[in-house]
Amino acid sequence: MNKLYFGDNLQILREMDDERVHLICTDPPFNSGRDYNTFLSDSLAQKKAFTDTWTWDTAAQDSRADIESRAISSDTYKALDTCLKGYDMVLQNIVTGNKGAMRAYLAFMGARLAEMHRILAKNGSIYLHCDPTASHYLKGVMDAVFGVDNFRREIIWNLNTSSGYKSAVNGFVRGHDVILYYVKNKDSFVFNKIFQPHKPEYIKRFRKVDEQGRHFRDDRPNKVRQYLDETKGVALTDVWSDIMSFQQNSTSVERLGYPTQKPRVLYERMIKASSNEGEIVLDPFCGCGTTIDAAHTLNRYWIGIDITILALDPMRERMADRHGLKPSIDYQIEGYPTNMQEVRKLLKEGDKRKYHDFSNWAVTRLGLKPTKDAGDGGLDGVGHLTLWDPQQMKESDSRILAEVKAGKPTMTQVRAFCHVMDQHKAEVGIFITIEPVTAKMRQEAQNMGTFEHNNKTYPRLQFWQIDDAYFQNPDIINTLVRLPEAWRIRPTQKSERHFDNQQMQLLRG
Repeated sequence: MNKLYFGDNLQILREMDDERVHLICTDPPFNSGRDYNTFLSDSLAQKKAFTDTWTWDTAAQDSRADIESRAISSDTYKALDTCLKGYDMVLQNIVTGNKGAMRAYLAFMGARLAEMHRILAKNGSIYLHCDPTASHYLKGVMDAVFGVDNFRREIIWNLNTSSGYKSAVNGFVRGHDVILYYVKNKDSFVFNKIFQPHKPEYIKRFRKVDEQGRHFRDDRPNKVRQYLDETKGVALTDVWSDIMSFQQNSTSVERLGYPTQKPRVLYERMIKASSNEGEIVLDPFCGCGTTIDAAHTLNRYWIGIDITILALDPMRERMADRHGLKPSIDYQIEGYPTNMQEVRKLLKEGDKRKYHDFSNWAVTRLGLKPTKDAGDGGLDGVGHLTLWDPQQMKESDSRILAEVKAGKPTMTQVRAFCHVMDQHKAEVGIFITIEPVTAKMRQEAQNMGTFEHNNKTYPRLQFWQIDDAYFQNPDIINTLVRLPEAWRIRPTQKSERHFDNQQMQLLRG
């Protein structure tokens, strides 16, 4: 039942059955006006993890037209359409600048929230994480889609992000995020009340001890004994100040480097409060997998969706590190190749975006970083290796480049890649294909010569044909591509392993 999807979440949500999931916890784009890059400073490799900037363009207009069309036969879409038309008036129907961006953002989010409402179970809940940029607009959309009566709370996550450099801001420093909490039906929904420990000064009131050693107090007007062990604690309010953000805790072992990652305990709290074990939790903007990690930790089933293939690697590795889960064995995965059949399916439609996704996937198998635009004429991935020159007795920083070809490779393409290698002064080039290269291409590789490291020679131009053998044993790449030991894949930070209660008892025993 656990499942990861790669692709446009609107299309995937529309393929799901009605009332399928019990809880939705999600951290969508905020309309922050920022581009979030991947984890490399190299100017050739500023690949966007995702873009949180919006424009009133053809896609936004098409989305609004689709909403209006669906409003004819759907009460949810009708309410959404009315809401967005109201916002059009507020934003003066402007198609440029911040107002145009907000209209485009609300068109994007509105359709997705309508589908989330449809697939949410009758007793289900949704937590929508947002920031003050658009939270007031999104609340209006949520009121339209889920109903004003089904609004439960606006939760304030206190980020406590005050710092020296922010003291120079000419205005109040932003210190919180907003989490909008709605239910499908106000008369029937799951809620498990959460209590926090009493503060030390409160516990000190229980000074007396009875004959069984139990602490109590009887200093209240009625003189009735109140036992400390019978108090549940302090009921959690809608202001959460006890969970540190990664701005406060930048060295956390949980942090993977994904640009908008949130602490797992934040999502564990929502999941504990609004679902029970064995129920299904959905995150349609799952990023590096915080929600699905939290859900699995708490014995819930989960569904995660994300559009960027660059997010799926840290997510997949996280679930392996934390829970020992393997894709296609312990959970289903769609839209992300796990065998050659899926590679060919991904490329079959001739979709330019899917080709770019495949290219990004392929170069990251080698530990390289995708360049800004895949398929840009001979440069799809880049990395660096440090070589030791025994003659000059010094190290040199050298560049590795990669090019991906999904169709049958040609000599023209290979020679063009060789030219790019020379142009960028790359020591190594890796030409990635799914079809075999010819003998003449291998001769061209020999003509490119070799490079040296620690008195060993390596070919400058190398070929890697992706095949079923790789998927059966990914470590085979180390024999197919020859690089010095000095070259290291920059590893994703490993997540601490999660142990359930039974495993913890065995460890302690």
